[in-house]
Amino acid sequence: MAHEKKAGFSRKSLLRRNKKAIHQPFYKNLPFRMTRFEAQADTMATGRNNDAAHFTRRDDIMTDRKLSRRAFLGTAGAATGLAALASLGGCAPKTNETKESAAEQAVSNGTMQTTDPSKAVWPVVEEIEVGAAGDGKIAFVAEPIAESDIVATHDVDVVVCGLGPAGDAAALACAEQGLKTVAVEKQSTGNYNSATIGGTNSKLHQHWGMTYDTDAWIADAMVDSAFQGDMNLYRHFLEKNGEAVDWYVGHFDNQNPNDYPLTFAAGDFPDFRDEYDKTSLSRSWNTSLNLPYPPGDLAKILADILEKAGVEIRYSCPACQLVTDESDRVSGVIVKSEQGYEQYNCAKGVVLATGGYEFNQQMLKERCRPRSVPGSWLTGAFGNTGDGLQMGIAVGGAEDEFPQPIMLDPEQLMPYLRVNKLGKRFTPEYEPYGHLALAIQAQPGTYDFYIVDDAIDEKIDKIWTPSSSCYGPKEVWTAAARSEKALKADTLEELAELMEVPVDTFVASIERWNEMAAAGKDEDFGFPGTMMMTIDTPPYYATKEFADGLCTAGGLIVDAECRVLDKDRNPIEGLFAAGVVSGGMFYNTYPHNLNCLSHTRNCLMGYTIGQVLGKAN
Repeated sequence: MAHEKKAGFSRKSLLRRNKKAIHQPFYKNLPFRMTRFEAQADTMATGRNNDAAHFTRRDDIMTDRKLSRRAFLGTAGAATGLAALASLGGCAPKTNETKESAAEQAVSNGTMQTTDPSKAVWPVVEEIEVGAAGDGKIAFVAEPIAESDIVATHDVDVVVCGLGPAGDAAALACAEQGLKTVAVEKQSTGNYNSATIGGTNSKLHQHWGMTYDTDAWIADAMVDSAFQGDMNLYRHFLEKNGEAVDWYVGHFDNQNPNDYPLTFAAGDFPDFRDEYDKTSLSRSWNTSLNLPYPPGDLAKILADILEKAGVEIRYSCPACQLVTDESDRVSGVIVKSEQGYEQYNCAKGVVLATGGYEFNQQMLKERCRPRSVPGSWLTGAFGNTGDGLQMGIAVGGAEDEFPQPIMLDPEQLMPYLRVNKLGKRFTPEYEPYGHLALAIQAQPGTYDFYIVDDAIDEKIDKIWTPSSSCYGPKEVWTAAARSEKALKADTLEELAELMEVPVDTFVASIERWNEMAAAGKDEDFGFPGTMMMTIDTPPYYATKEFADGLCTAGGLIVDAECRVLDKDRNPIEGLFAAGVVSGGMFYNTYPHNLNCLSHTRNCLMGYTIGQVLGKAN
């Protein structure tokens, strides 16, 4: 209940913390996010902007923003120098007493390290344009907000900051534990990019007769994260995901398990029950489930469920700053409503579920390797400017080491033949999407071309598998390959000239592919031989492709109870994080081959927070 403003936080404590902290559907009726092709087609057909998928391409960035790495290198830290934390004599972390002397020796010793991302300079072989998904409005306030600026103060148990899948789950779980719960959302509504859920041992998976080799699954998880992921978090996921998914799905009005099909079985292969796709070079796990609702409806559906559970929801009311008491416990959060700053004093804790920082160009420049930032973005989470991450850091929270990962897809999901700007093939095209996107990012210029011929309507059958058919009918993908953006020519030589790639090399690449397709074996990259379709029926089409960025995937370090940890890996009392504002699991990219890990993790983390705070109640 609101009452007159009182001393609810310690300005001295917050200042002390700041000094210690780092400065700063696919197809419309299917439960998936829209493809770029479909959303653009929808925009052209209806004349309206489609908020389900927001697109920014590196081609546009180069024209509109002119954000070159050279300009960034010239302004982001060359004049100020780099604060070094280790000398040539060793790389052990420095104590507070040695940091200053180490910084003074930086130039002479040549150690190039800084704990301040704003001073970071990324050495690169090739300069890459770095662009955000858009220009987001940052809510985080770095300087302590004065008590005199607080227009209202409220006493509650929990405030959940952000209403995506993780925030919804956290708010619902806390309310069901009898906690007085408020959820604040930066935008005018919540956000869902996909209507899927996953896991390994839910009742729905049991309904479909699915079992999984979890030792192989966790081995893939550790390899995907280059063994930098926290295995405790993965083991907690394997142990508890079914319990959380059962709880989450149990709130929907549709309780018919047949309406929650396995994603890989949702297309033209309804009987597919293999635990993973055995045709790709690496395992793509058959763990994802479709929810029987359009993605665009889920935010409203969940909001109704939350309100029935007693959650107070406040939209257009972003969280701006955490409040700490004299013991450095997070005791509340300051939000900004239409009336001004309001402070919530939280008896149990604050939950950060604010998403990533796709719409914050500066944070992308600071935290992500330039080559890892995608050439295009596909996201409608316009409020994702890194507010929660910055808030957590400001009170001493540790974040993932740099470079932080980004969840990537290729723009074209079908395994069409790919060549880079040199006219050379570079990867086995039938790979989990994150892997294929990484291969694209590694090419000169961070783009490629996918190639088809005029017989693609018939030839697409060769690459039609459970993991491709579930993302929309064939016509979507063949139309995308011959869209108005595709280059078209009657000969391979003419096509190469339009692509501005070396003609002889490109023609040789296609001829090599055709030879191997005829023989039924890809001797170069291991693409499934039975799926190879020749490129020999003119006219020919080539479409320039970047990787799509879905969201950032690096954040605050947490433990299995979702408590935010400091640099010494001690929990910060009263502070929790869920969803992609949390870290600890991913490195370099998000592992798409562990299908629907992210959405399931969102659900599990929110459920876990409710369990933890409920026990403490």
